[in-house]
Amino acid sequence: MTPSPCINVCKMDGASGLCIGCYRTIEEITLWSRLDDTDRQEILRAVSERRQAAKPPFSSARDER
Repeated sequence: MTPSPCINVCKMDGASGLCIGCYRTIEEITLWSRLDDTDRQEILRAVSERRQAAKPPFSSARDER
């Protein structure tokens, strides 16, 4: 089972529509528990790309953990 990328910093960024903690959309977060590992891996690939592309990154959210 693929673990969730959630880091318990759950706040949606209004400009991007992404969670500042895990870089998922609200739809991805909502669907996560019902997805199979193939679909979860697709989301994780998208999350990785979003983190790399974020300018500036939501680094302050990660520092609050």
